[in-house]
Amino acid sequence: MRIALLGLLLLSTFVCPFVMAEDGSPSLVGSASCQTCHREQYREWQTSHHFSAMSVATQISVLGDFDNSQFTYNGVTSRFYRRDGKFYVTTDNAEGKLQEFHIGYTFGVYPLQQYLIDFPNGAKQVLSIIWDTRSKEEGGQRWYHLYPEQLHGMDETKMQGAAIDHTDPLHWTGSMFNWNSRCASCHSTGLEVNYEPENNSFNTQWFEINVGCEACHGAGEQHLQWAANSQEKPKTGPNKGFPQSINNHAKWGHIPDAKSANSDTYQTFSSSGPVAQRQKETCAACHSRRTPLQASTPGHDYNDDHLLSLLESPLYYADGQMREEVFVWGSFLQSKMQAAGVTCSNCHNPHSLSLNIQGNALCTQCHNPSVFDQVEHHHHEGEGAKCVNCHMPTTTYMGVDGRQDHSFRLPRPALAERIGAPNACNQCHDDKSNSWAQQTIDNWNKARGKQPSVHDFAEAFFDADSGDINASTELLKIALDSGQTGIVRGSAILRHGQFHNSQSLQATQSLLLDSDPLVRLGAVRSMDALPIGLKARLLLNHLEQSSKSVRVEIARQLASLPLEQLPKAKAKVLLAMFDEFIESAKFNASAPESQVLLGLFYFERQDYVLAEQAYRQALKISPRLESARLNLADLYRLLGQEQQSLAMLKQTLTWLPDSAATNYAMGLWYVRDGNYAAALNGLLTACELDPTNGRYASTYALGLDKLNKRQDAKAYLSDWISKHGAQPQVQAVLDAWR
Repeated sequence: MRIALLGLLLLSTFVCPFVMAEDGSPSLVGSASCQTCHREQYREWQTSHHFSAMSVATQISVLGDFDNSQFTYNGVTSRFYRRDGKFYVTTDNAEGKLQEFHIGYTFGVYPLQQYLIDFPNGAKQVLSIIWDTRSKEEGGQRWYHLYPEQLHGMDETKMQGAAIDHTDPLHWTGSMFNWNSRCASCHSTGLEVNYEPENNSFNTQWFEINVGCEACHGAGEQHLQWAANSQEKPKTGPNKGFPQSINNHAKWGHIPDAKSANSDTYQTFSSSGPVAQRQKETCAACHSRRTPLQASTPGHDYNDDHLLSLLESPLYYADGQMREEVFVWGSFLQSKMQAAGVTCSNCHNPHSLSLNIQGNALCTQCHNPSVFDQVEHHHHEGEGAKCVNCHMPTTTYMGVDGRQDHSFRLPRPALAERIGAPNACNQCHDDKSNSWAQQTIDNWNKARGKQPSVHDFAEAFFDADSGDINASTELLKIALDSGQTGIVRGSAILRHGQFHNSQSLQATQSLLLDSDPLVRLGAVRSMDALPIGLKARLLLNHLEQSSKSVRVEIARQLASLPLEQLPKAKAKVLLAMFDEFIESAKFNASAPESQVLLGLFYFERQDYVLAEQAYRQALKISPRLESARLNLADLYRLLGQEQQSLAMLKQTLTWLPDSAATNYAMGLWYVRDGNYAAALNGLLTACELDPTNGRYASTYALGLDKLNKRQDAKAYLSDWISKHGAQPQVQAVLDAWR
């Protein structure tokens, strides 16, 4: 059993006055160089969240109460104070003991502010006690902890259990709160992480501490040359010396009697147009849930620099609504607006980041107010009449930060009831039921002679996430539907991976030729459970991929393929792809999840020495990381080192007794040992902790059968199917016993 974990690797910072690029590319010049010619834009930027993304801790930048204030969490009382003009906190360290720490930097400005602390190894850690910068009337001006004591876990809608202590992976001293690897590249400009794996240390440098002009526009050296001498324009390219132009956006105009505007230059500025797409991808580089593959540079193709997370649980609800922090882009990619060519700057001022127009007037730039900004359309007065309150429902993250969904969907309360997703109606009418909200909408539609809206993919995604094989036909239909957005199609074929058959594999092969890299990405990722021979047959004719995100996933899928069995030309291409995968994984070397990913790759390549090194590097960074510990235990199993495997599993179980995966791995160890009674304890615990996991259920039933309890096993699986649906692997065990 091998466990892959792709964690959130959001790498992201004002220090040097000028930096020379070593590779001969244009140099960064600093935001201060821009203000002479661009005074208004510079002034707007100084009011923005980008400007305050990160600052040195000073009397001006620090907003929290450091007047000897105290905050108690999980039995630990932390104290915030000043001394000699500097800011300090005494709080629990990695050993659970109180220690004084100097506050070096502020992180963010509204509605919350976090604080960074320098560690001896060059790491900067983000304190998980946060200052609520909202007004007292809004409930702010207080210290609070990112994880309330009664909640536990990354998804605030599902968190249950104990508070965080120093042994928890989510403690502020751990890798999940490491600024260098998780935050820095999107909060600063010209960042170099400079991680040293040998001693797990950092020498992280930045050009500007915050998000400066060149973070979006690119290096400004040649632009300054162009501005100083217009005769140099031909030598500095078509974009006034910048690597790209992002300042244009679609020009929208109402057609008489039309409900919504059309772009008057659709071909130039549509989502397929280069200027609009570059602008959106420039924003998406940080405003997305993704894994970086290489240093992100303005003007680069997004799918070369990043591997975007598709619409997967638990990141998204089955209808595509955001669940965890996914940072806008994955939501916006689902929308009709993105498909029609709407760009970020149509709604947001790119320098101040504020809305271009307040209220419904922002939307009625394009959507005819005589049709949409009417009671006959929204059926509300006051707050309920605001477009965003129905079409951009809000989810609160980090305790106080309400963020709006950018997929611009219609409220569907009945669908929300079925799939367990939120809906806009009941965010306001929280004293009413989903069925009440749906009946109200149905009554409105009936009065207007309007047919109810139908969701295109939510139910199929929900059923697939529950393991229901009956969803397979609809998933294929969605994946092959060119009218759907690329992220939806890619997510559909990804989900179909658990149901693959000859028909779907033929469809998957056709999707590998799709023009949208997200469709191709989903198709490649859907092959995880296929045997290597079948993977090779499907993928070897698709090695020449334009998007790096697709290439590295193909490399991952074909890692166990012996190169000597291939024609020399194919082997050479695939070997280069393997090197590219390793390079991309090492780009994120300071994130333990990337070390696990690298270890899994080496494992498949049968390079067990390097696999062990990668797993151990992950544990050097995060000693209790479950995926690293379980994969290392599995490596020991393969190498015949069963006692080392057992010791690793026992220690992991001591730390993570409520982990389904660890209990399952422990059960499998006892299966190999022939101790089926002990094995059943671990397997049953895993089933109880993760009751919808078909693999756990079928393995437990097979364990019962080993103890001559086949009738009990059949009854268990039949009951499981009645509750959770006929997942293929569960049904296969039952069918084999008929």
